[in-house]
Amino acid sequence: MMSYRDIKAALVELLGDEAAGRFRVLGYRGQNKGALSVEGQNRLVQVYYSEGDFPRSGRMRGPKTHDITIDIDITASAVAEGDISVLENPASTASQKAAALLALRTASEMVDESIDEVIDAVYNIIMDARNADLDLPVGDVASRWVPRIQKDQVLERGELVVKTANLRYTCRVQEYVQGDIGNVPDRVIYDAGMTGDIPASGVLVDNDNTGG
Repeated sequence: MMSYRDIKAALVELLGDEAAGRFRVLGYRGQNKGALSVEGQNRLVQVYYSEGDFPRSGRMRGPKTHDITIDIDITASAVAEGDISVLENPASTASQKAAALLALRTASEMVDESIDEVIDAVYNIIMDARNADLDLPVGDVASRWVPRIQKDQVLERGELVVKTANLRYTCRVQEYVQGDIGNVPDRVIYDAGMTGDIPASGVLVDNDNTGG
């Protein structure tokens, strides 16, 4: 398995272990939904590999340097206390629209504060010096960094107000190319018309005594 997959899995495990009911981590198997707080139910963290660079150092054989980028998406939501649909209803009075707008703005402020709390927690978890190696063997992870945090605009979904953010985690690993032989049949036919079985050694055995 390639090393970037180990990094992703380790980040999911780390964030899940340290969430402490503050947020949910997609794919974290040890998650106990019953132990999550109300805030944690409305705040989701997703970890995924987004891209990688392989610097060409001149050495064609041996392990390959892989500069990987892992994106950590955060989603937070809040319910507006009021019927937001009145804003789009031409029959609504000015006072009704004002109340609905206030409810929307209040929910937007709540969800912004909520997502800030998760950003704060996630950043401090992954950049804690004690977590530099992601509980992987020393030396497997190098130059880990969070070069960017980005927040998106608030989205309105009926009475639900949603906001998203992204943290970008980068590090350097070594990929050891194991090769992939695919689905090799037990018996092959090759150019000279000879057939042979492939033993465990991987060396073709001439079973037809044709001298090939």
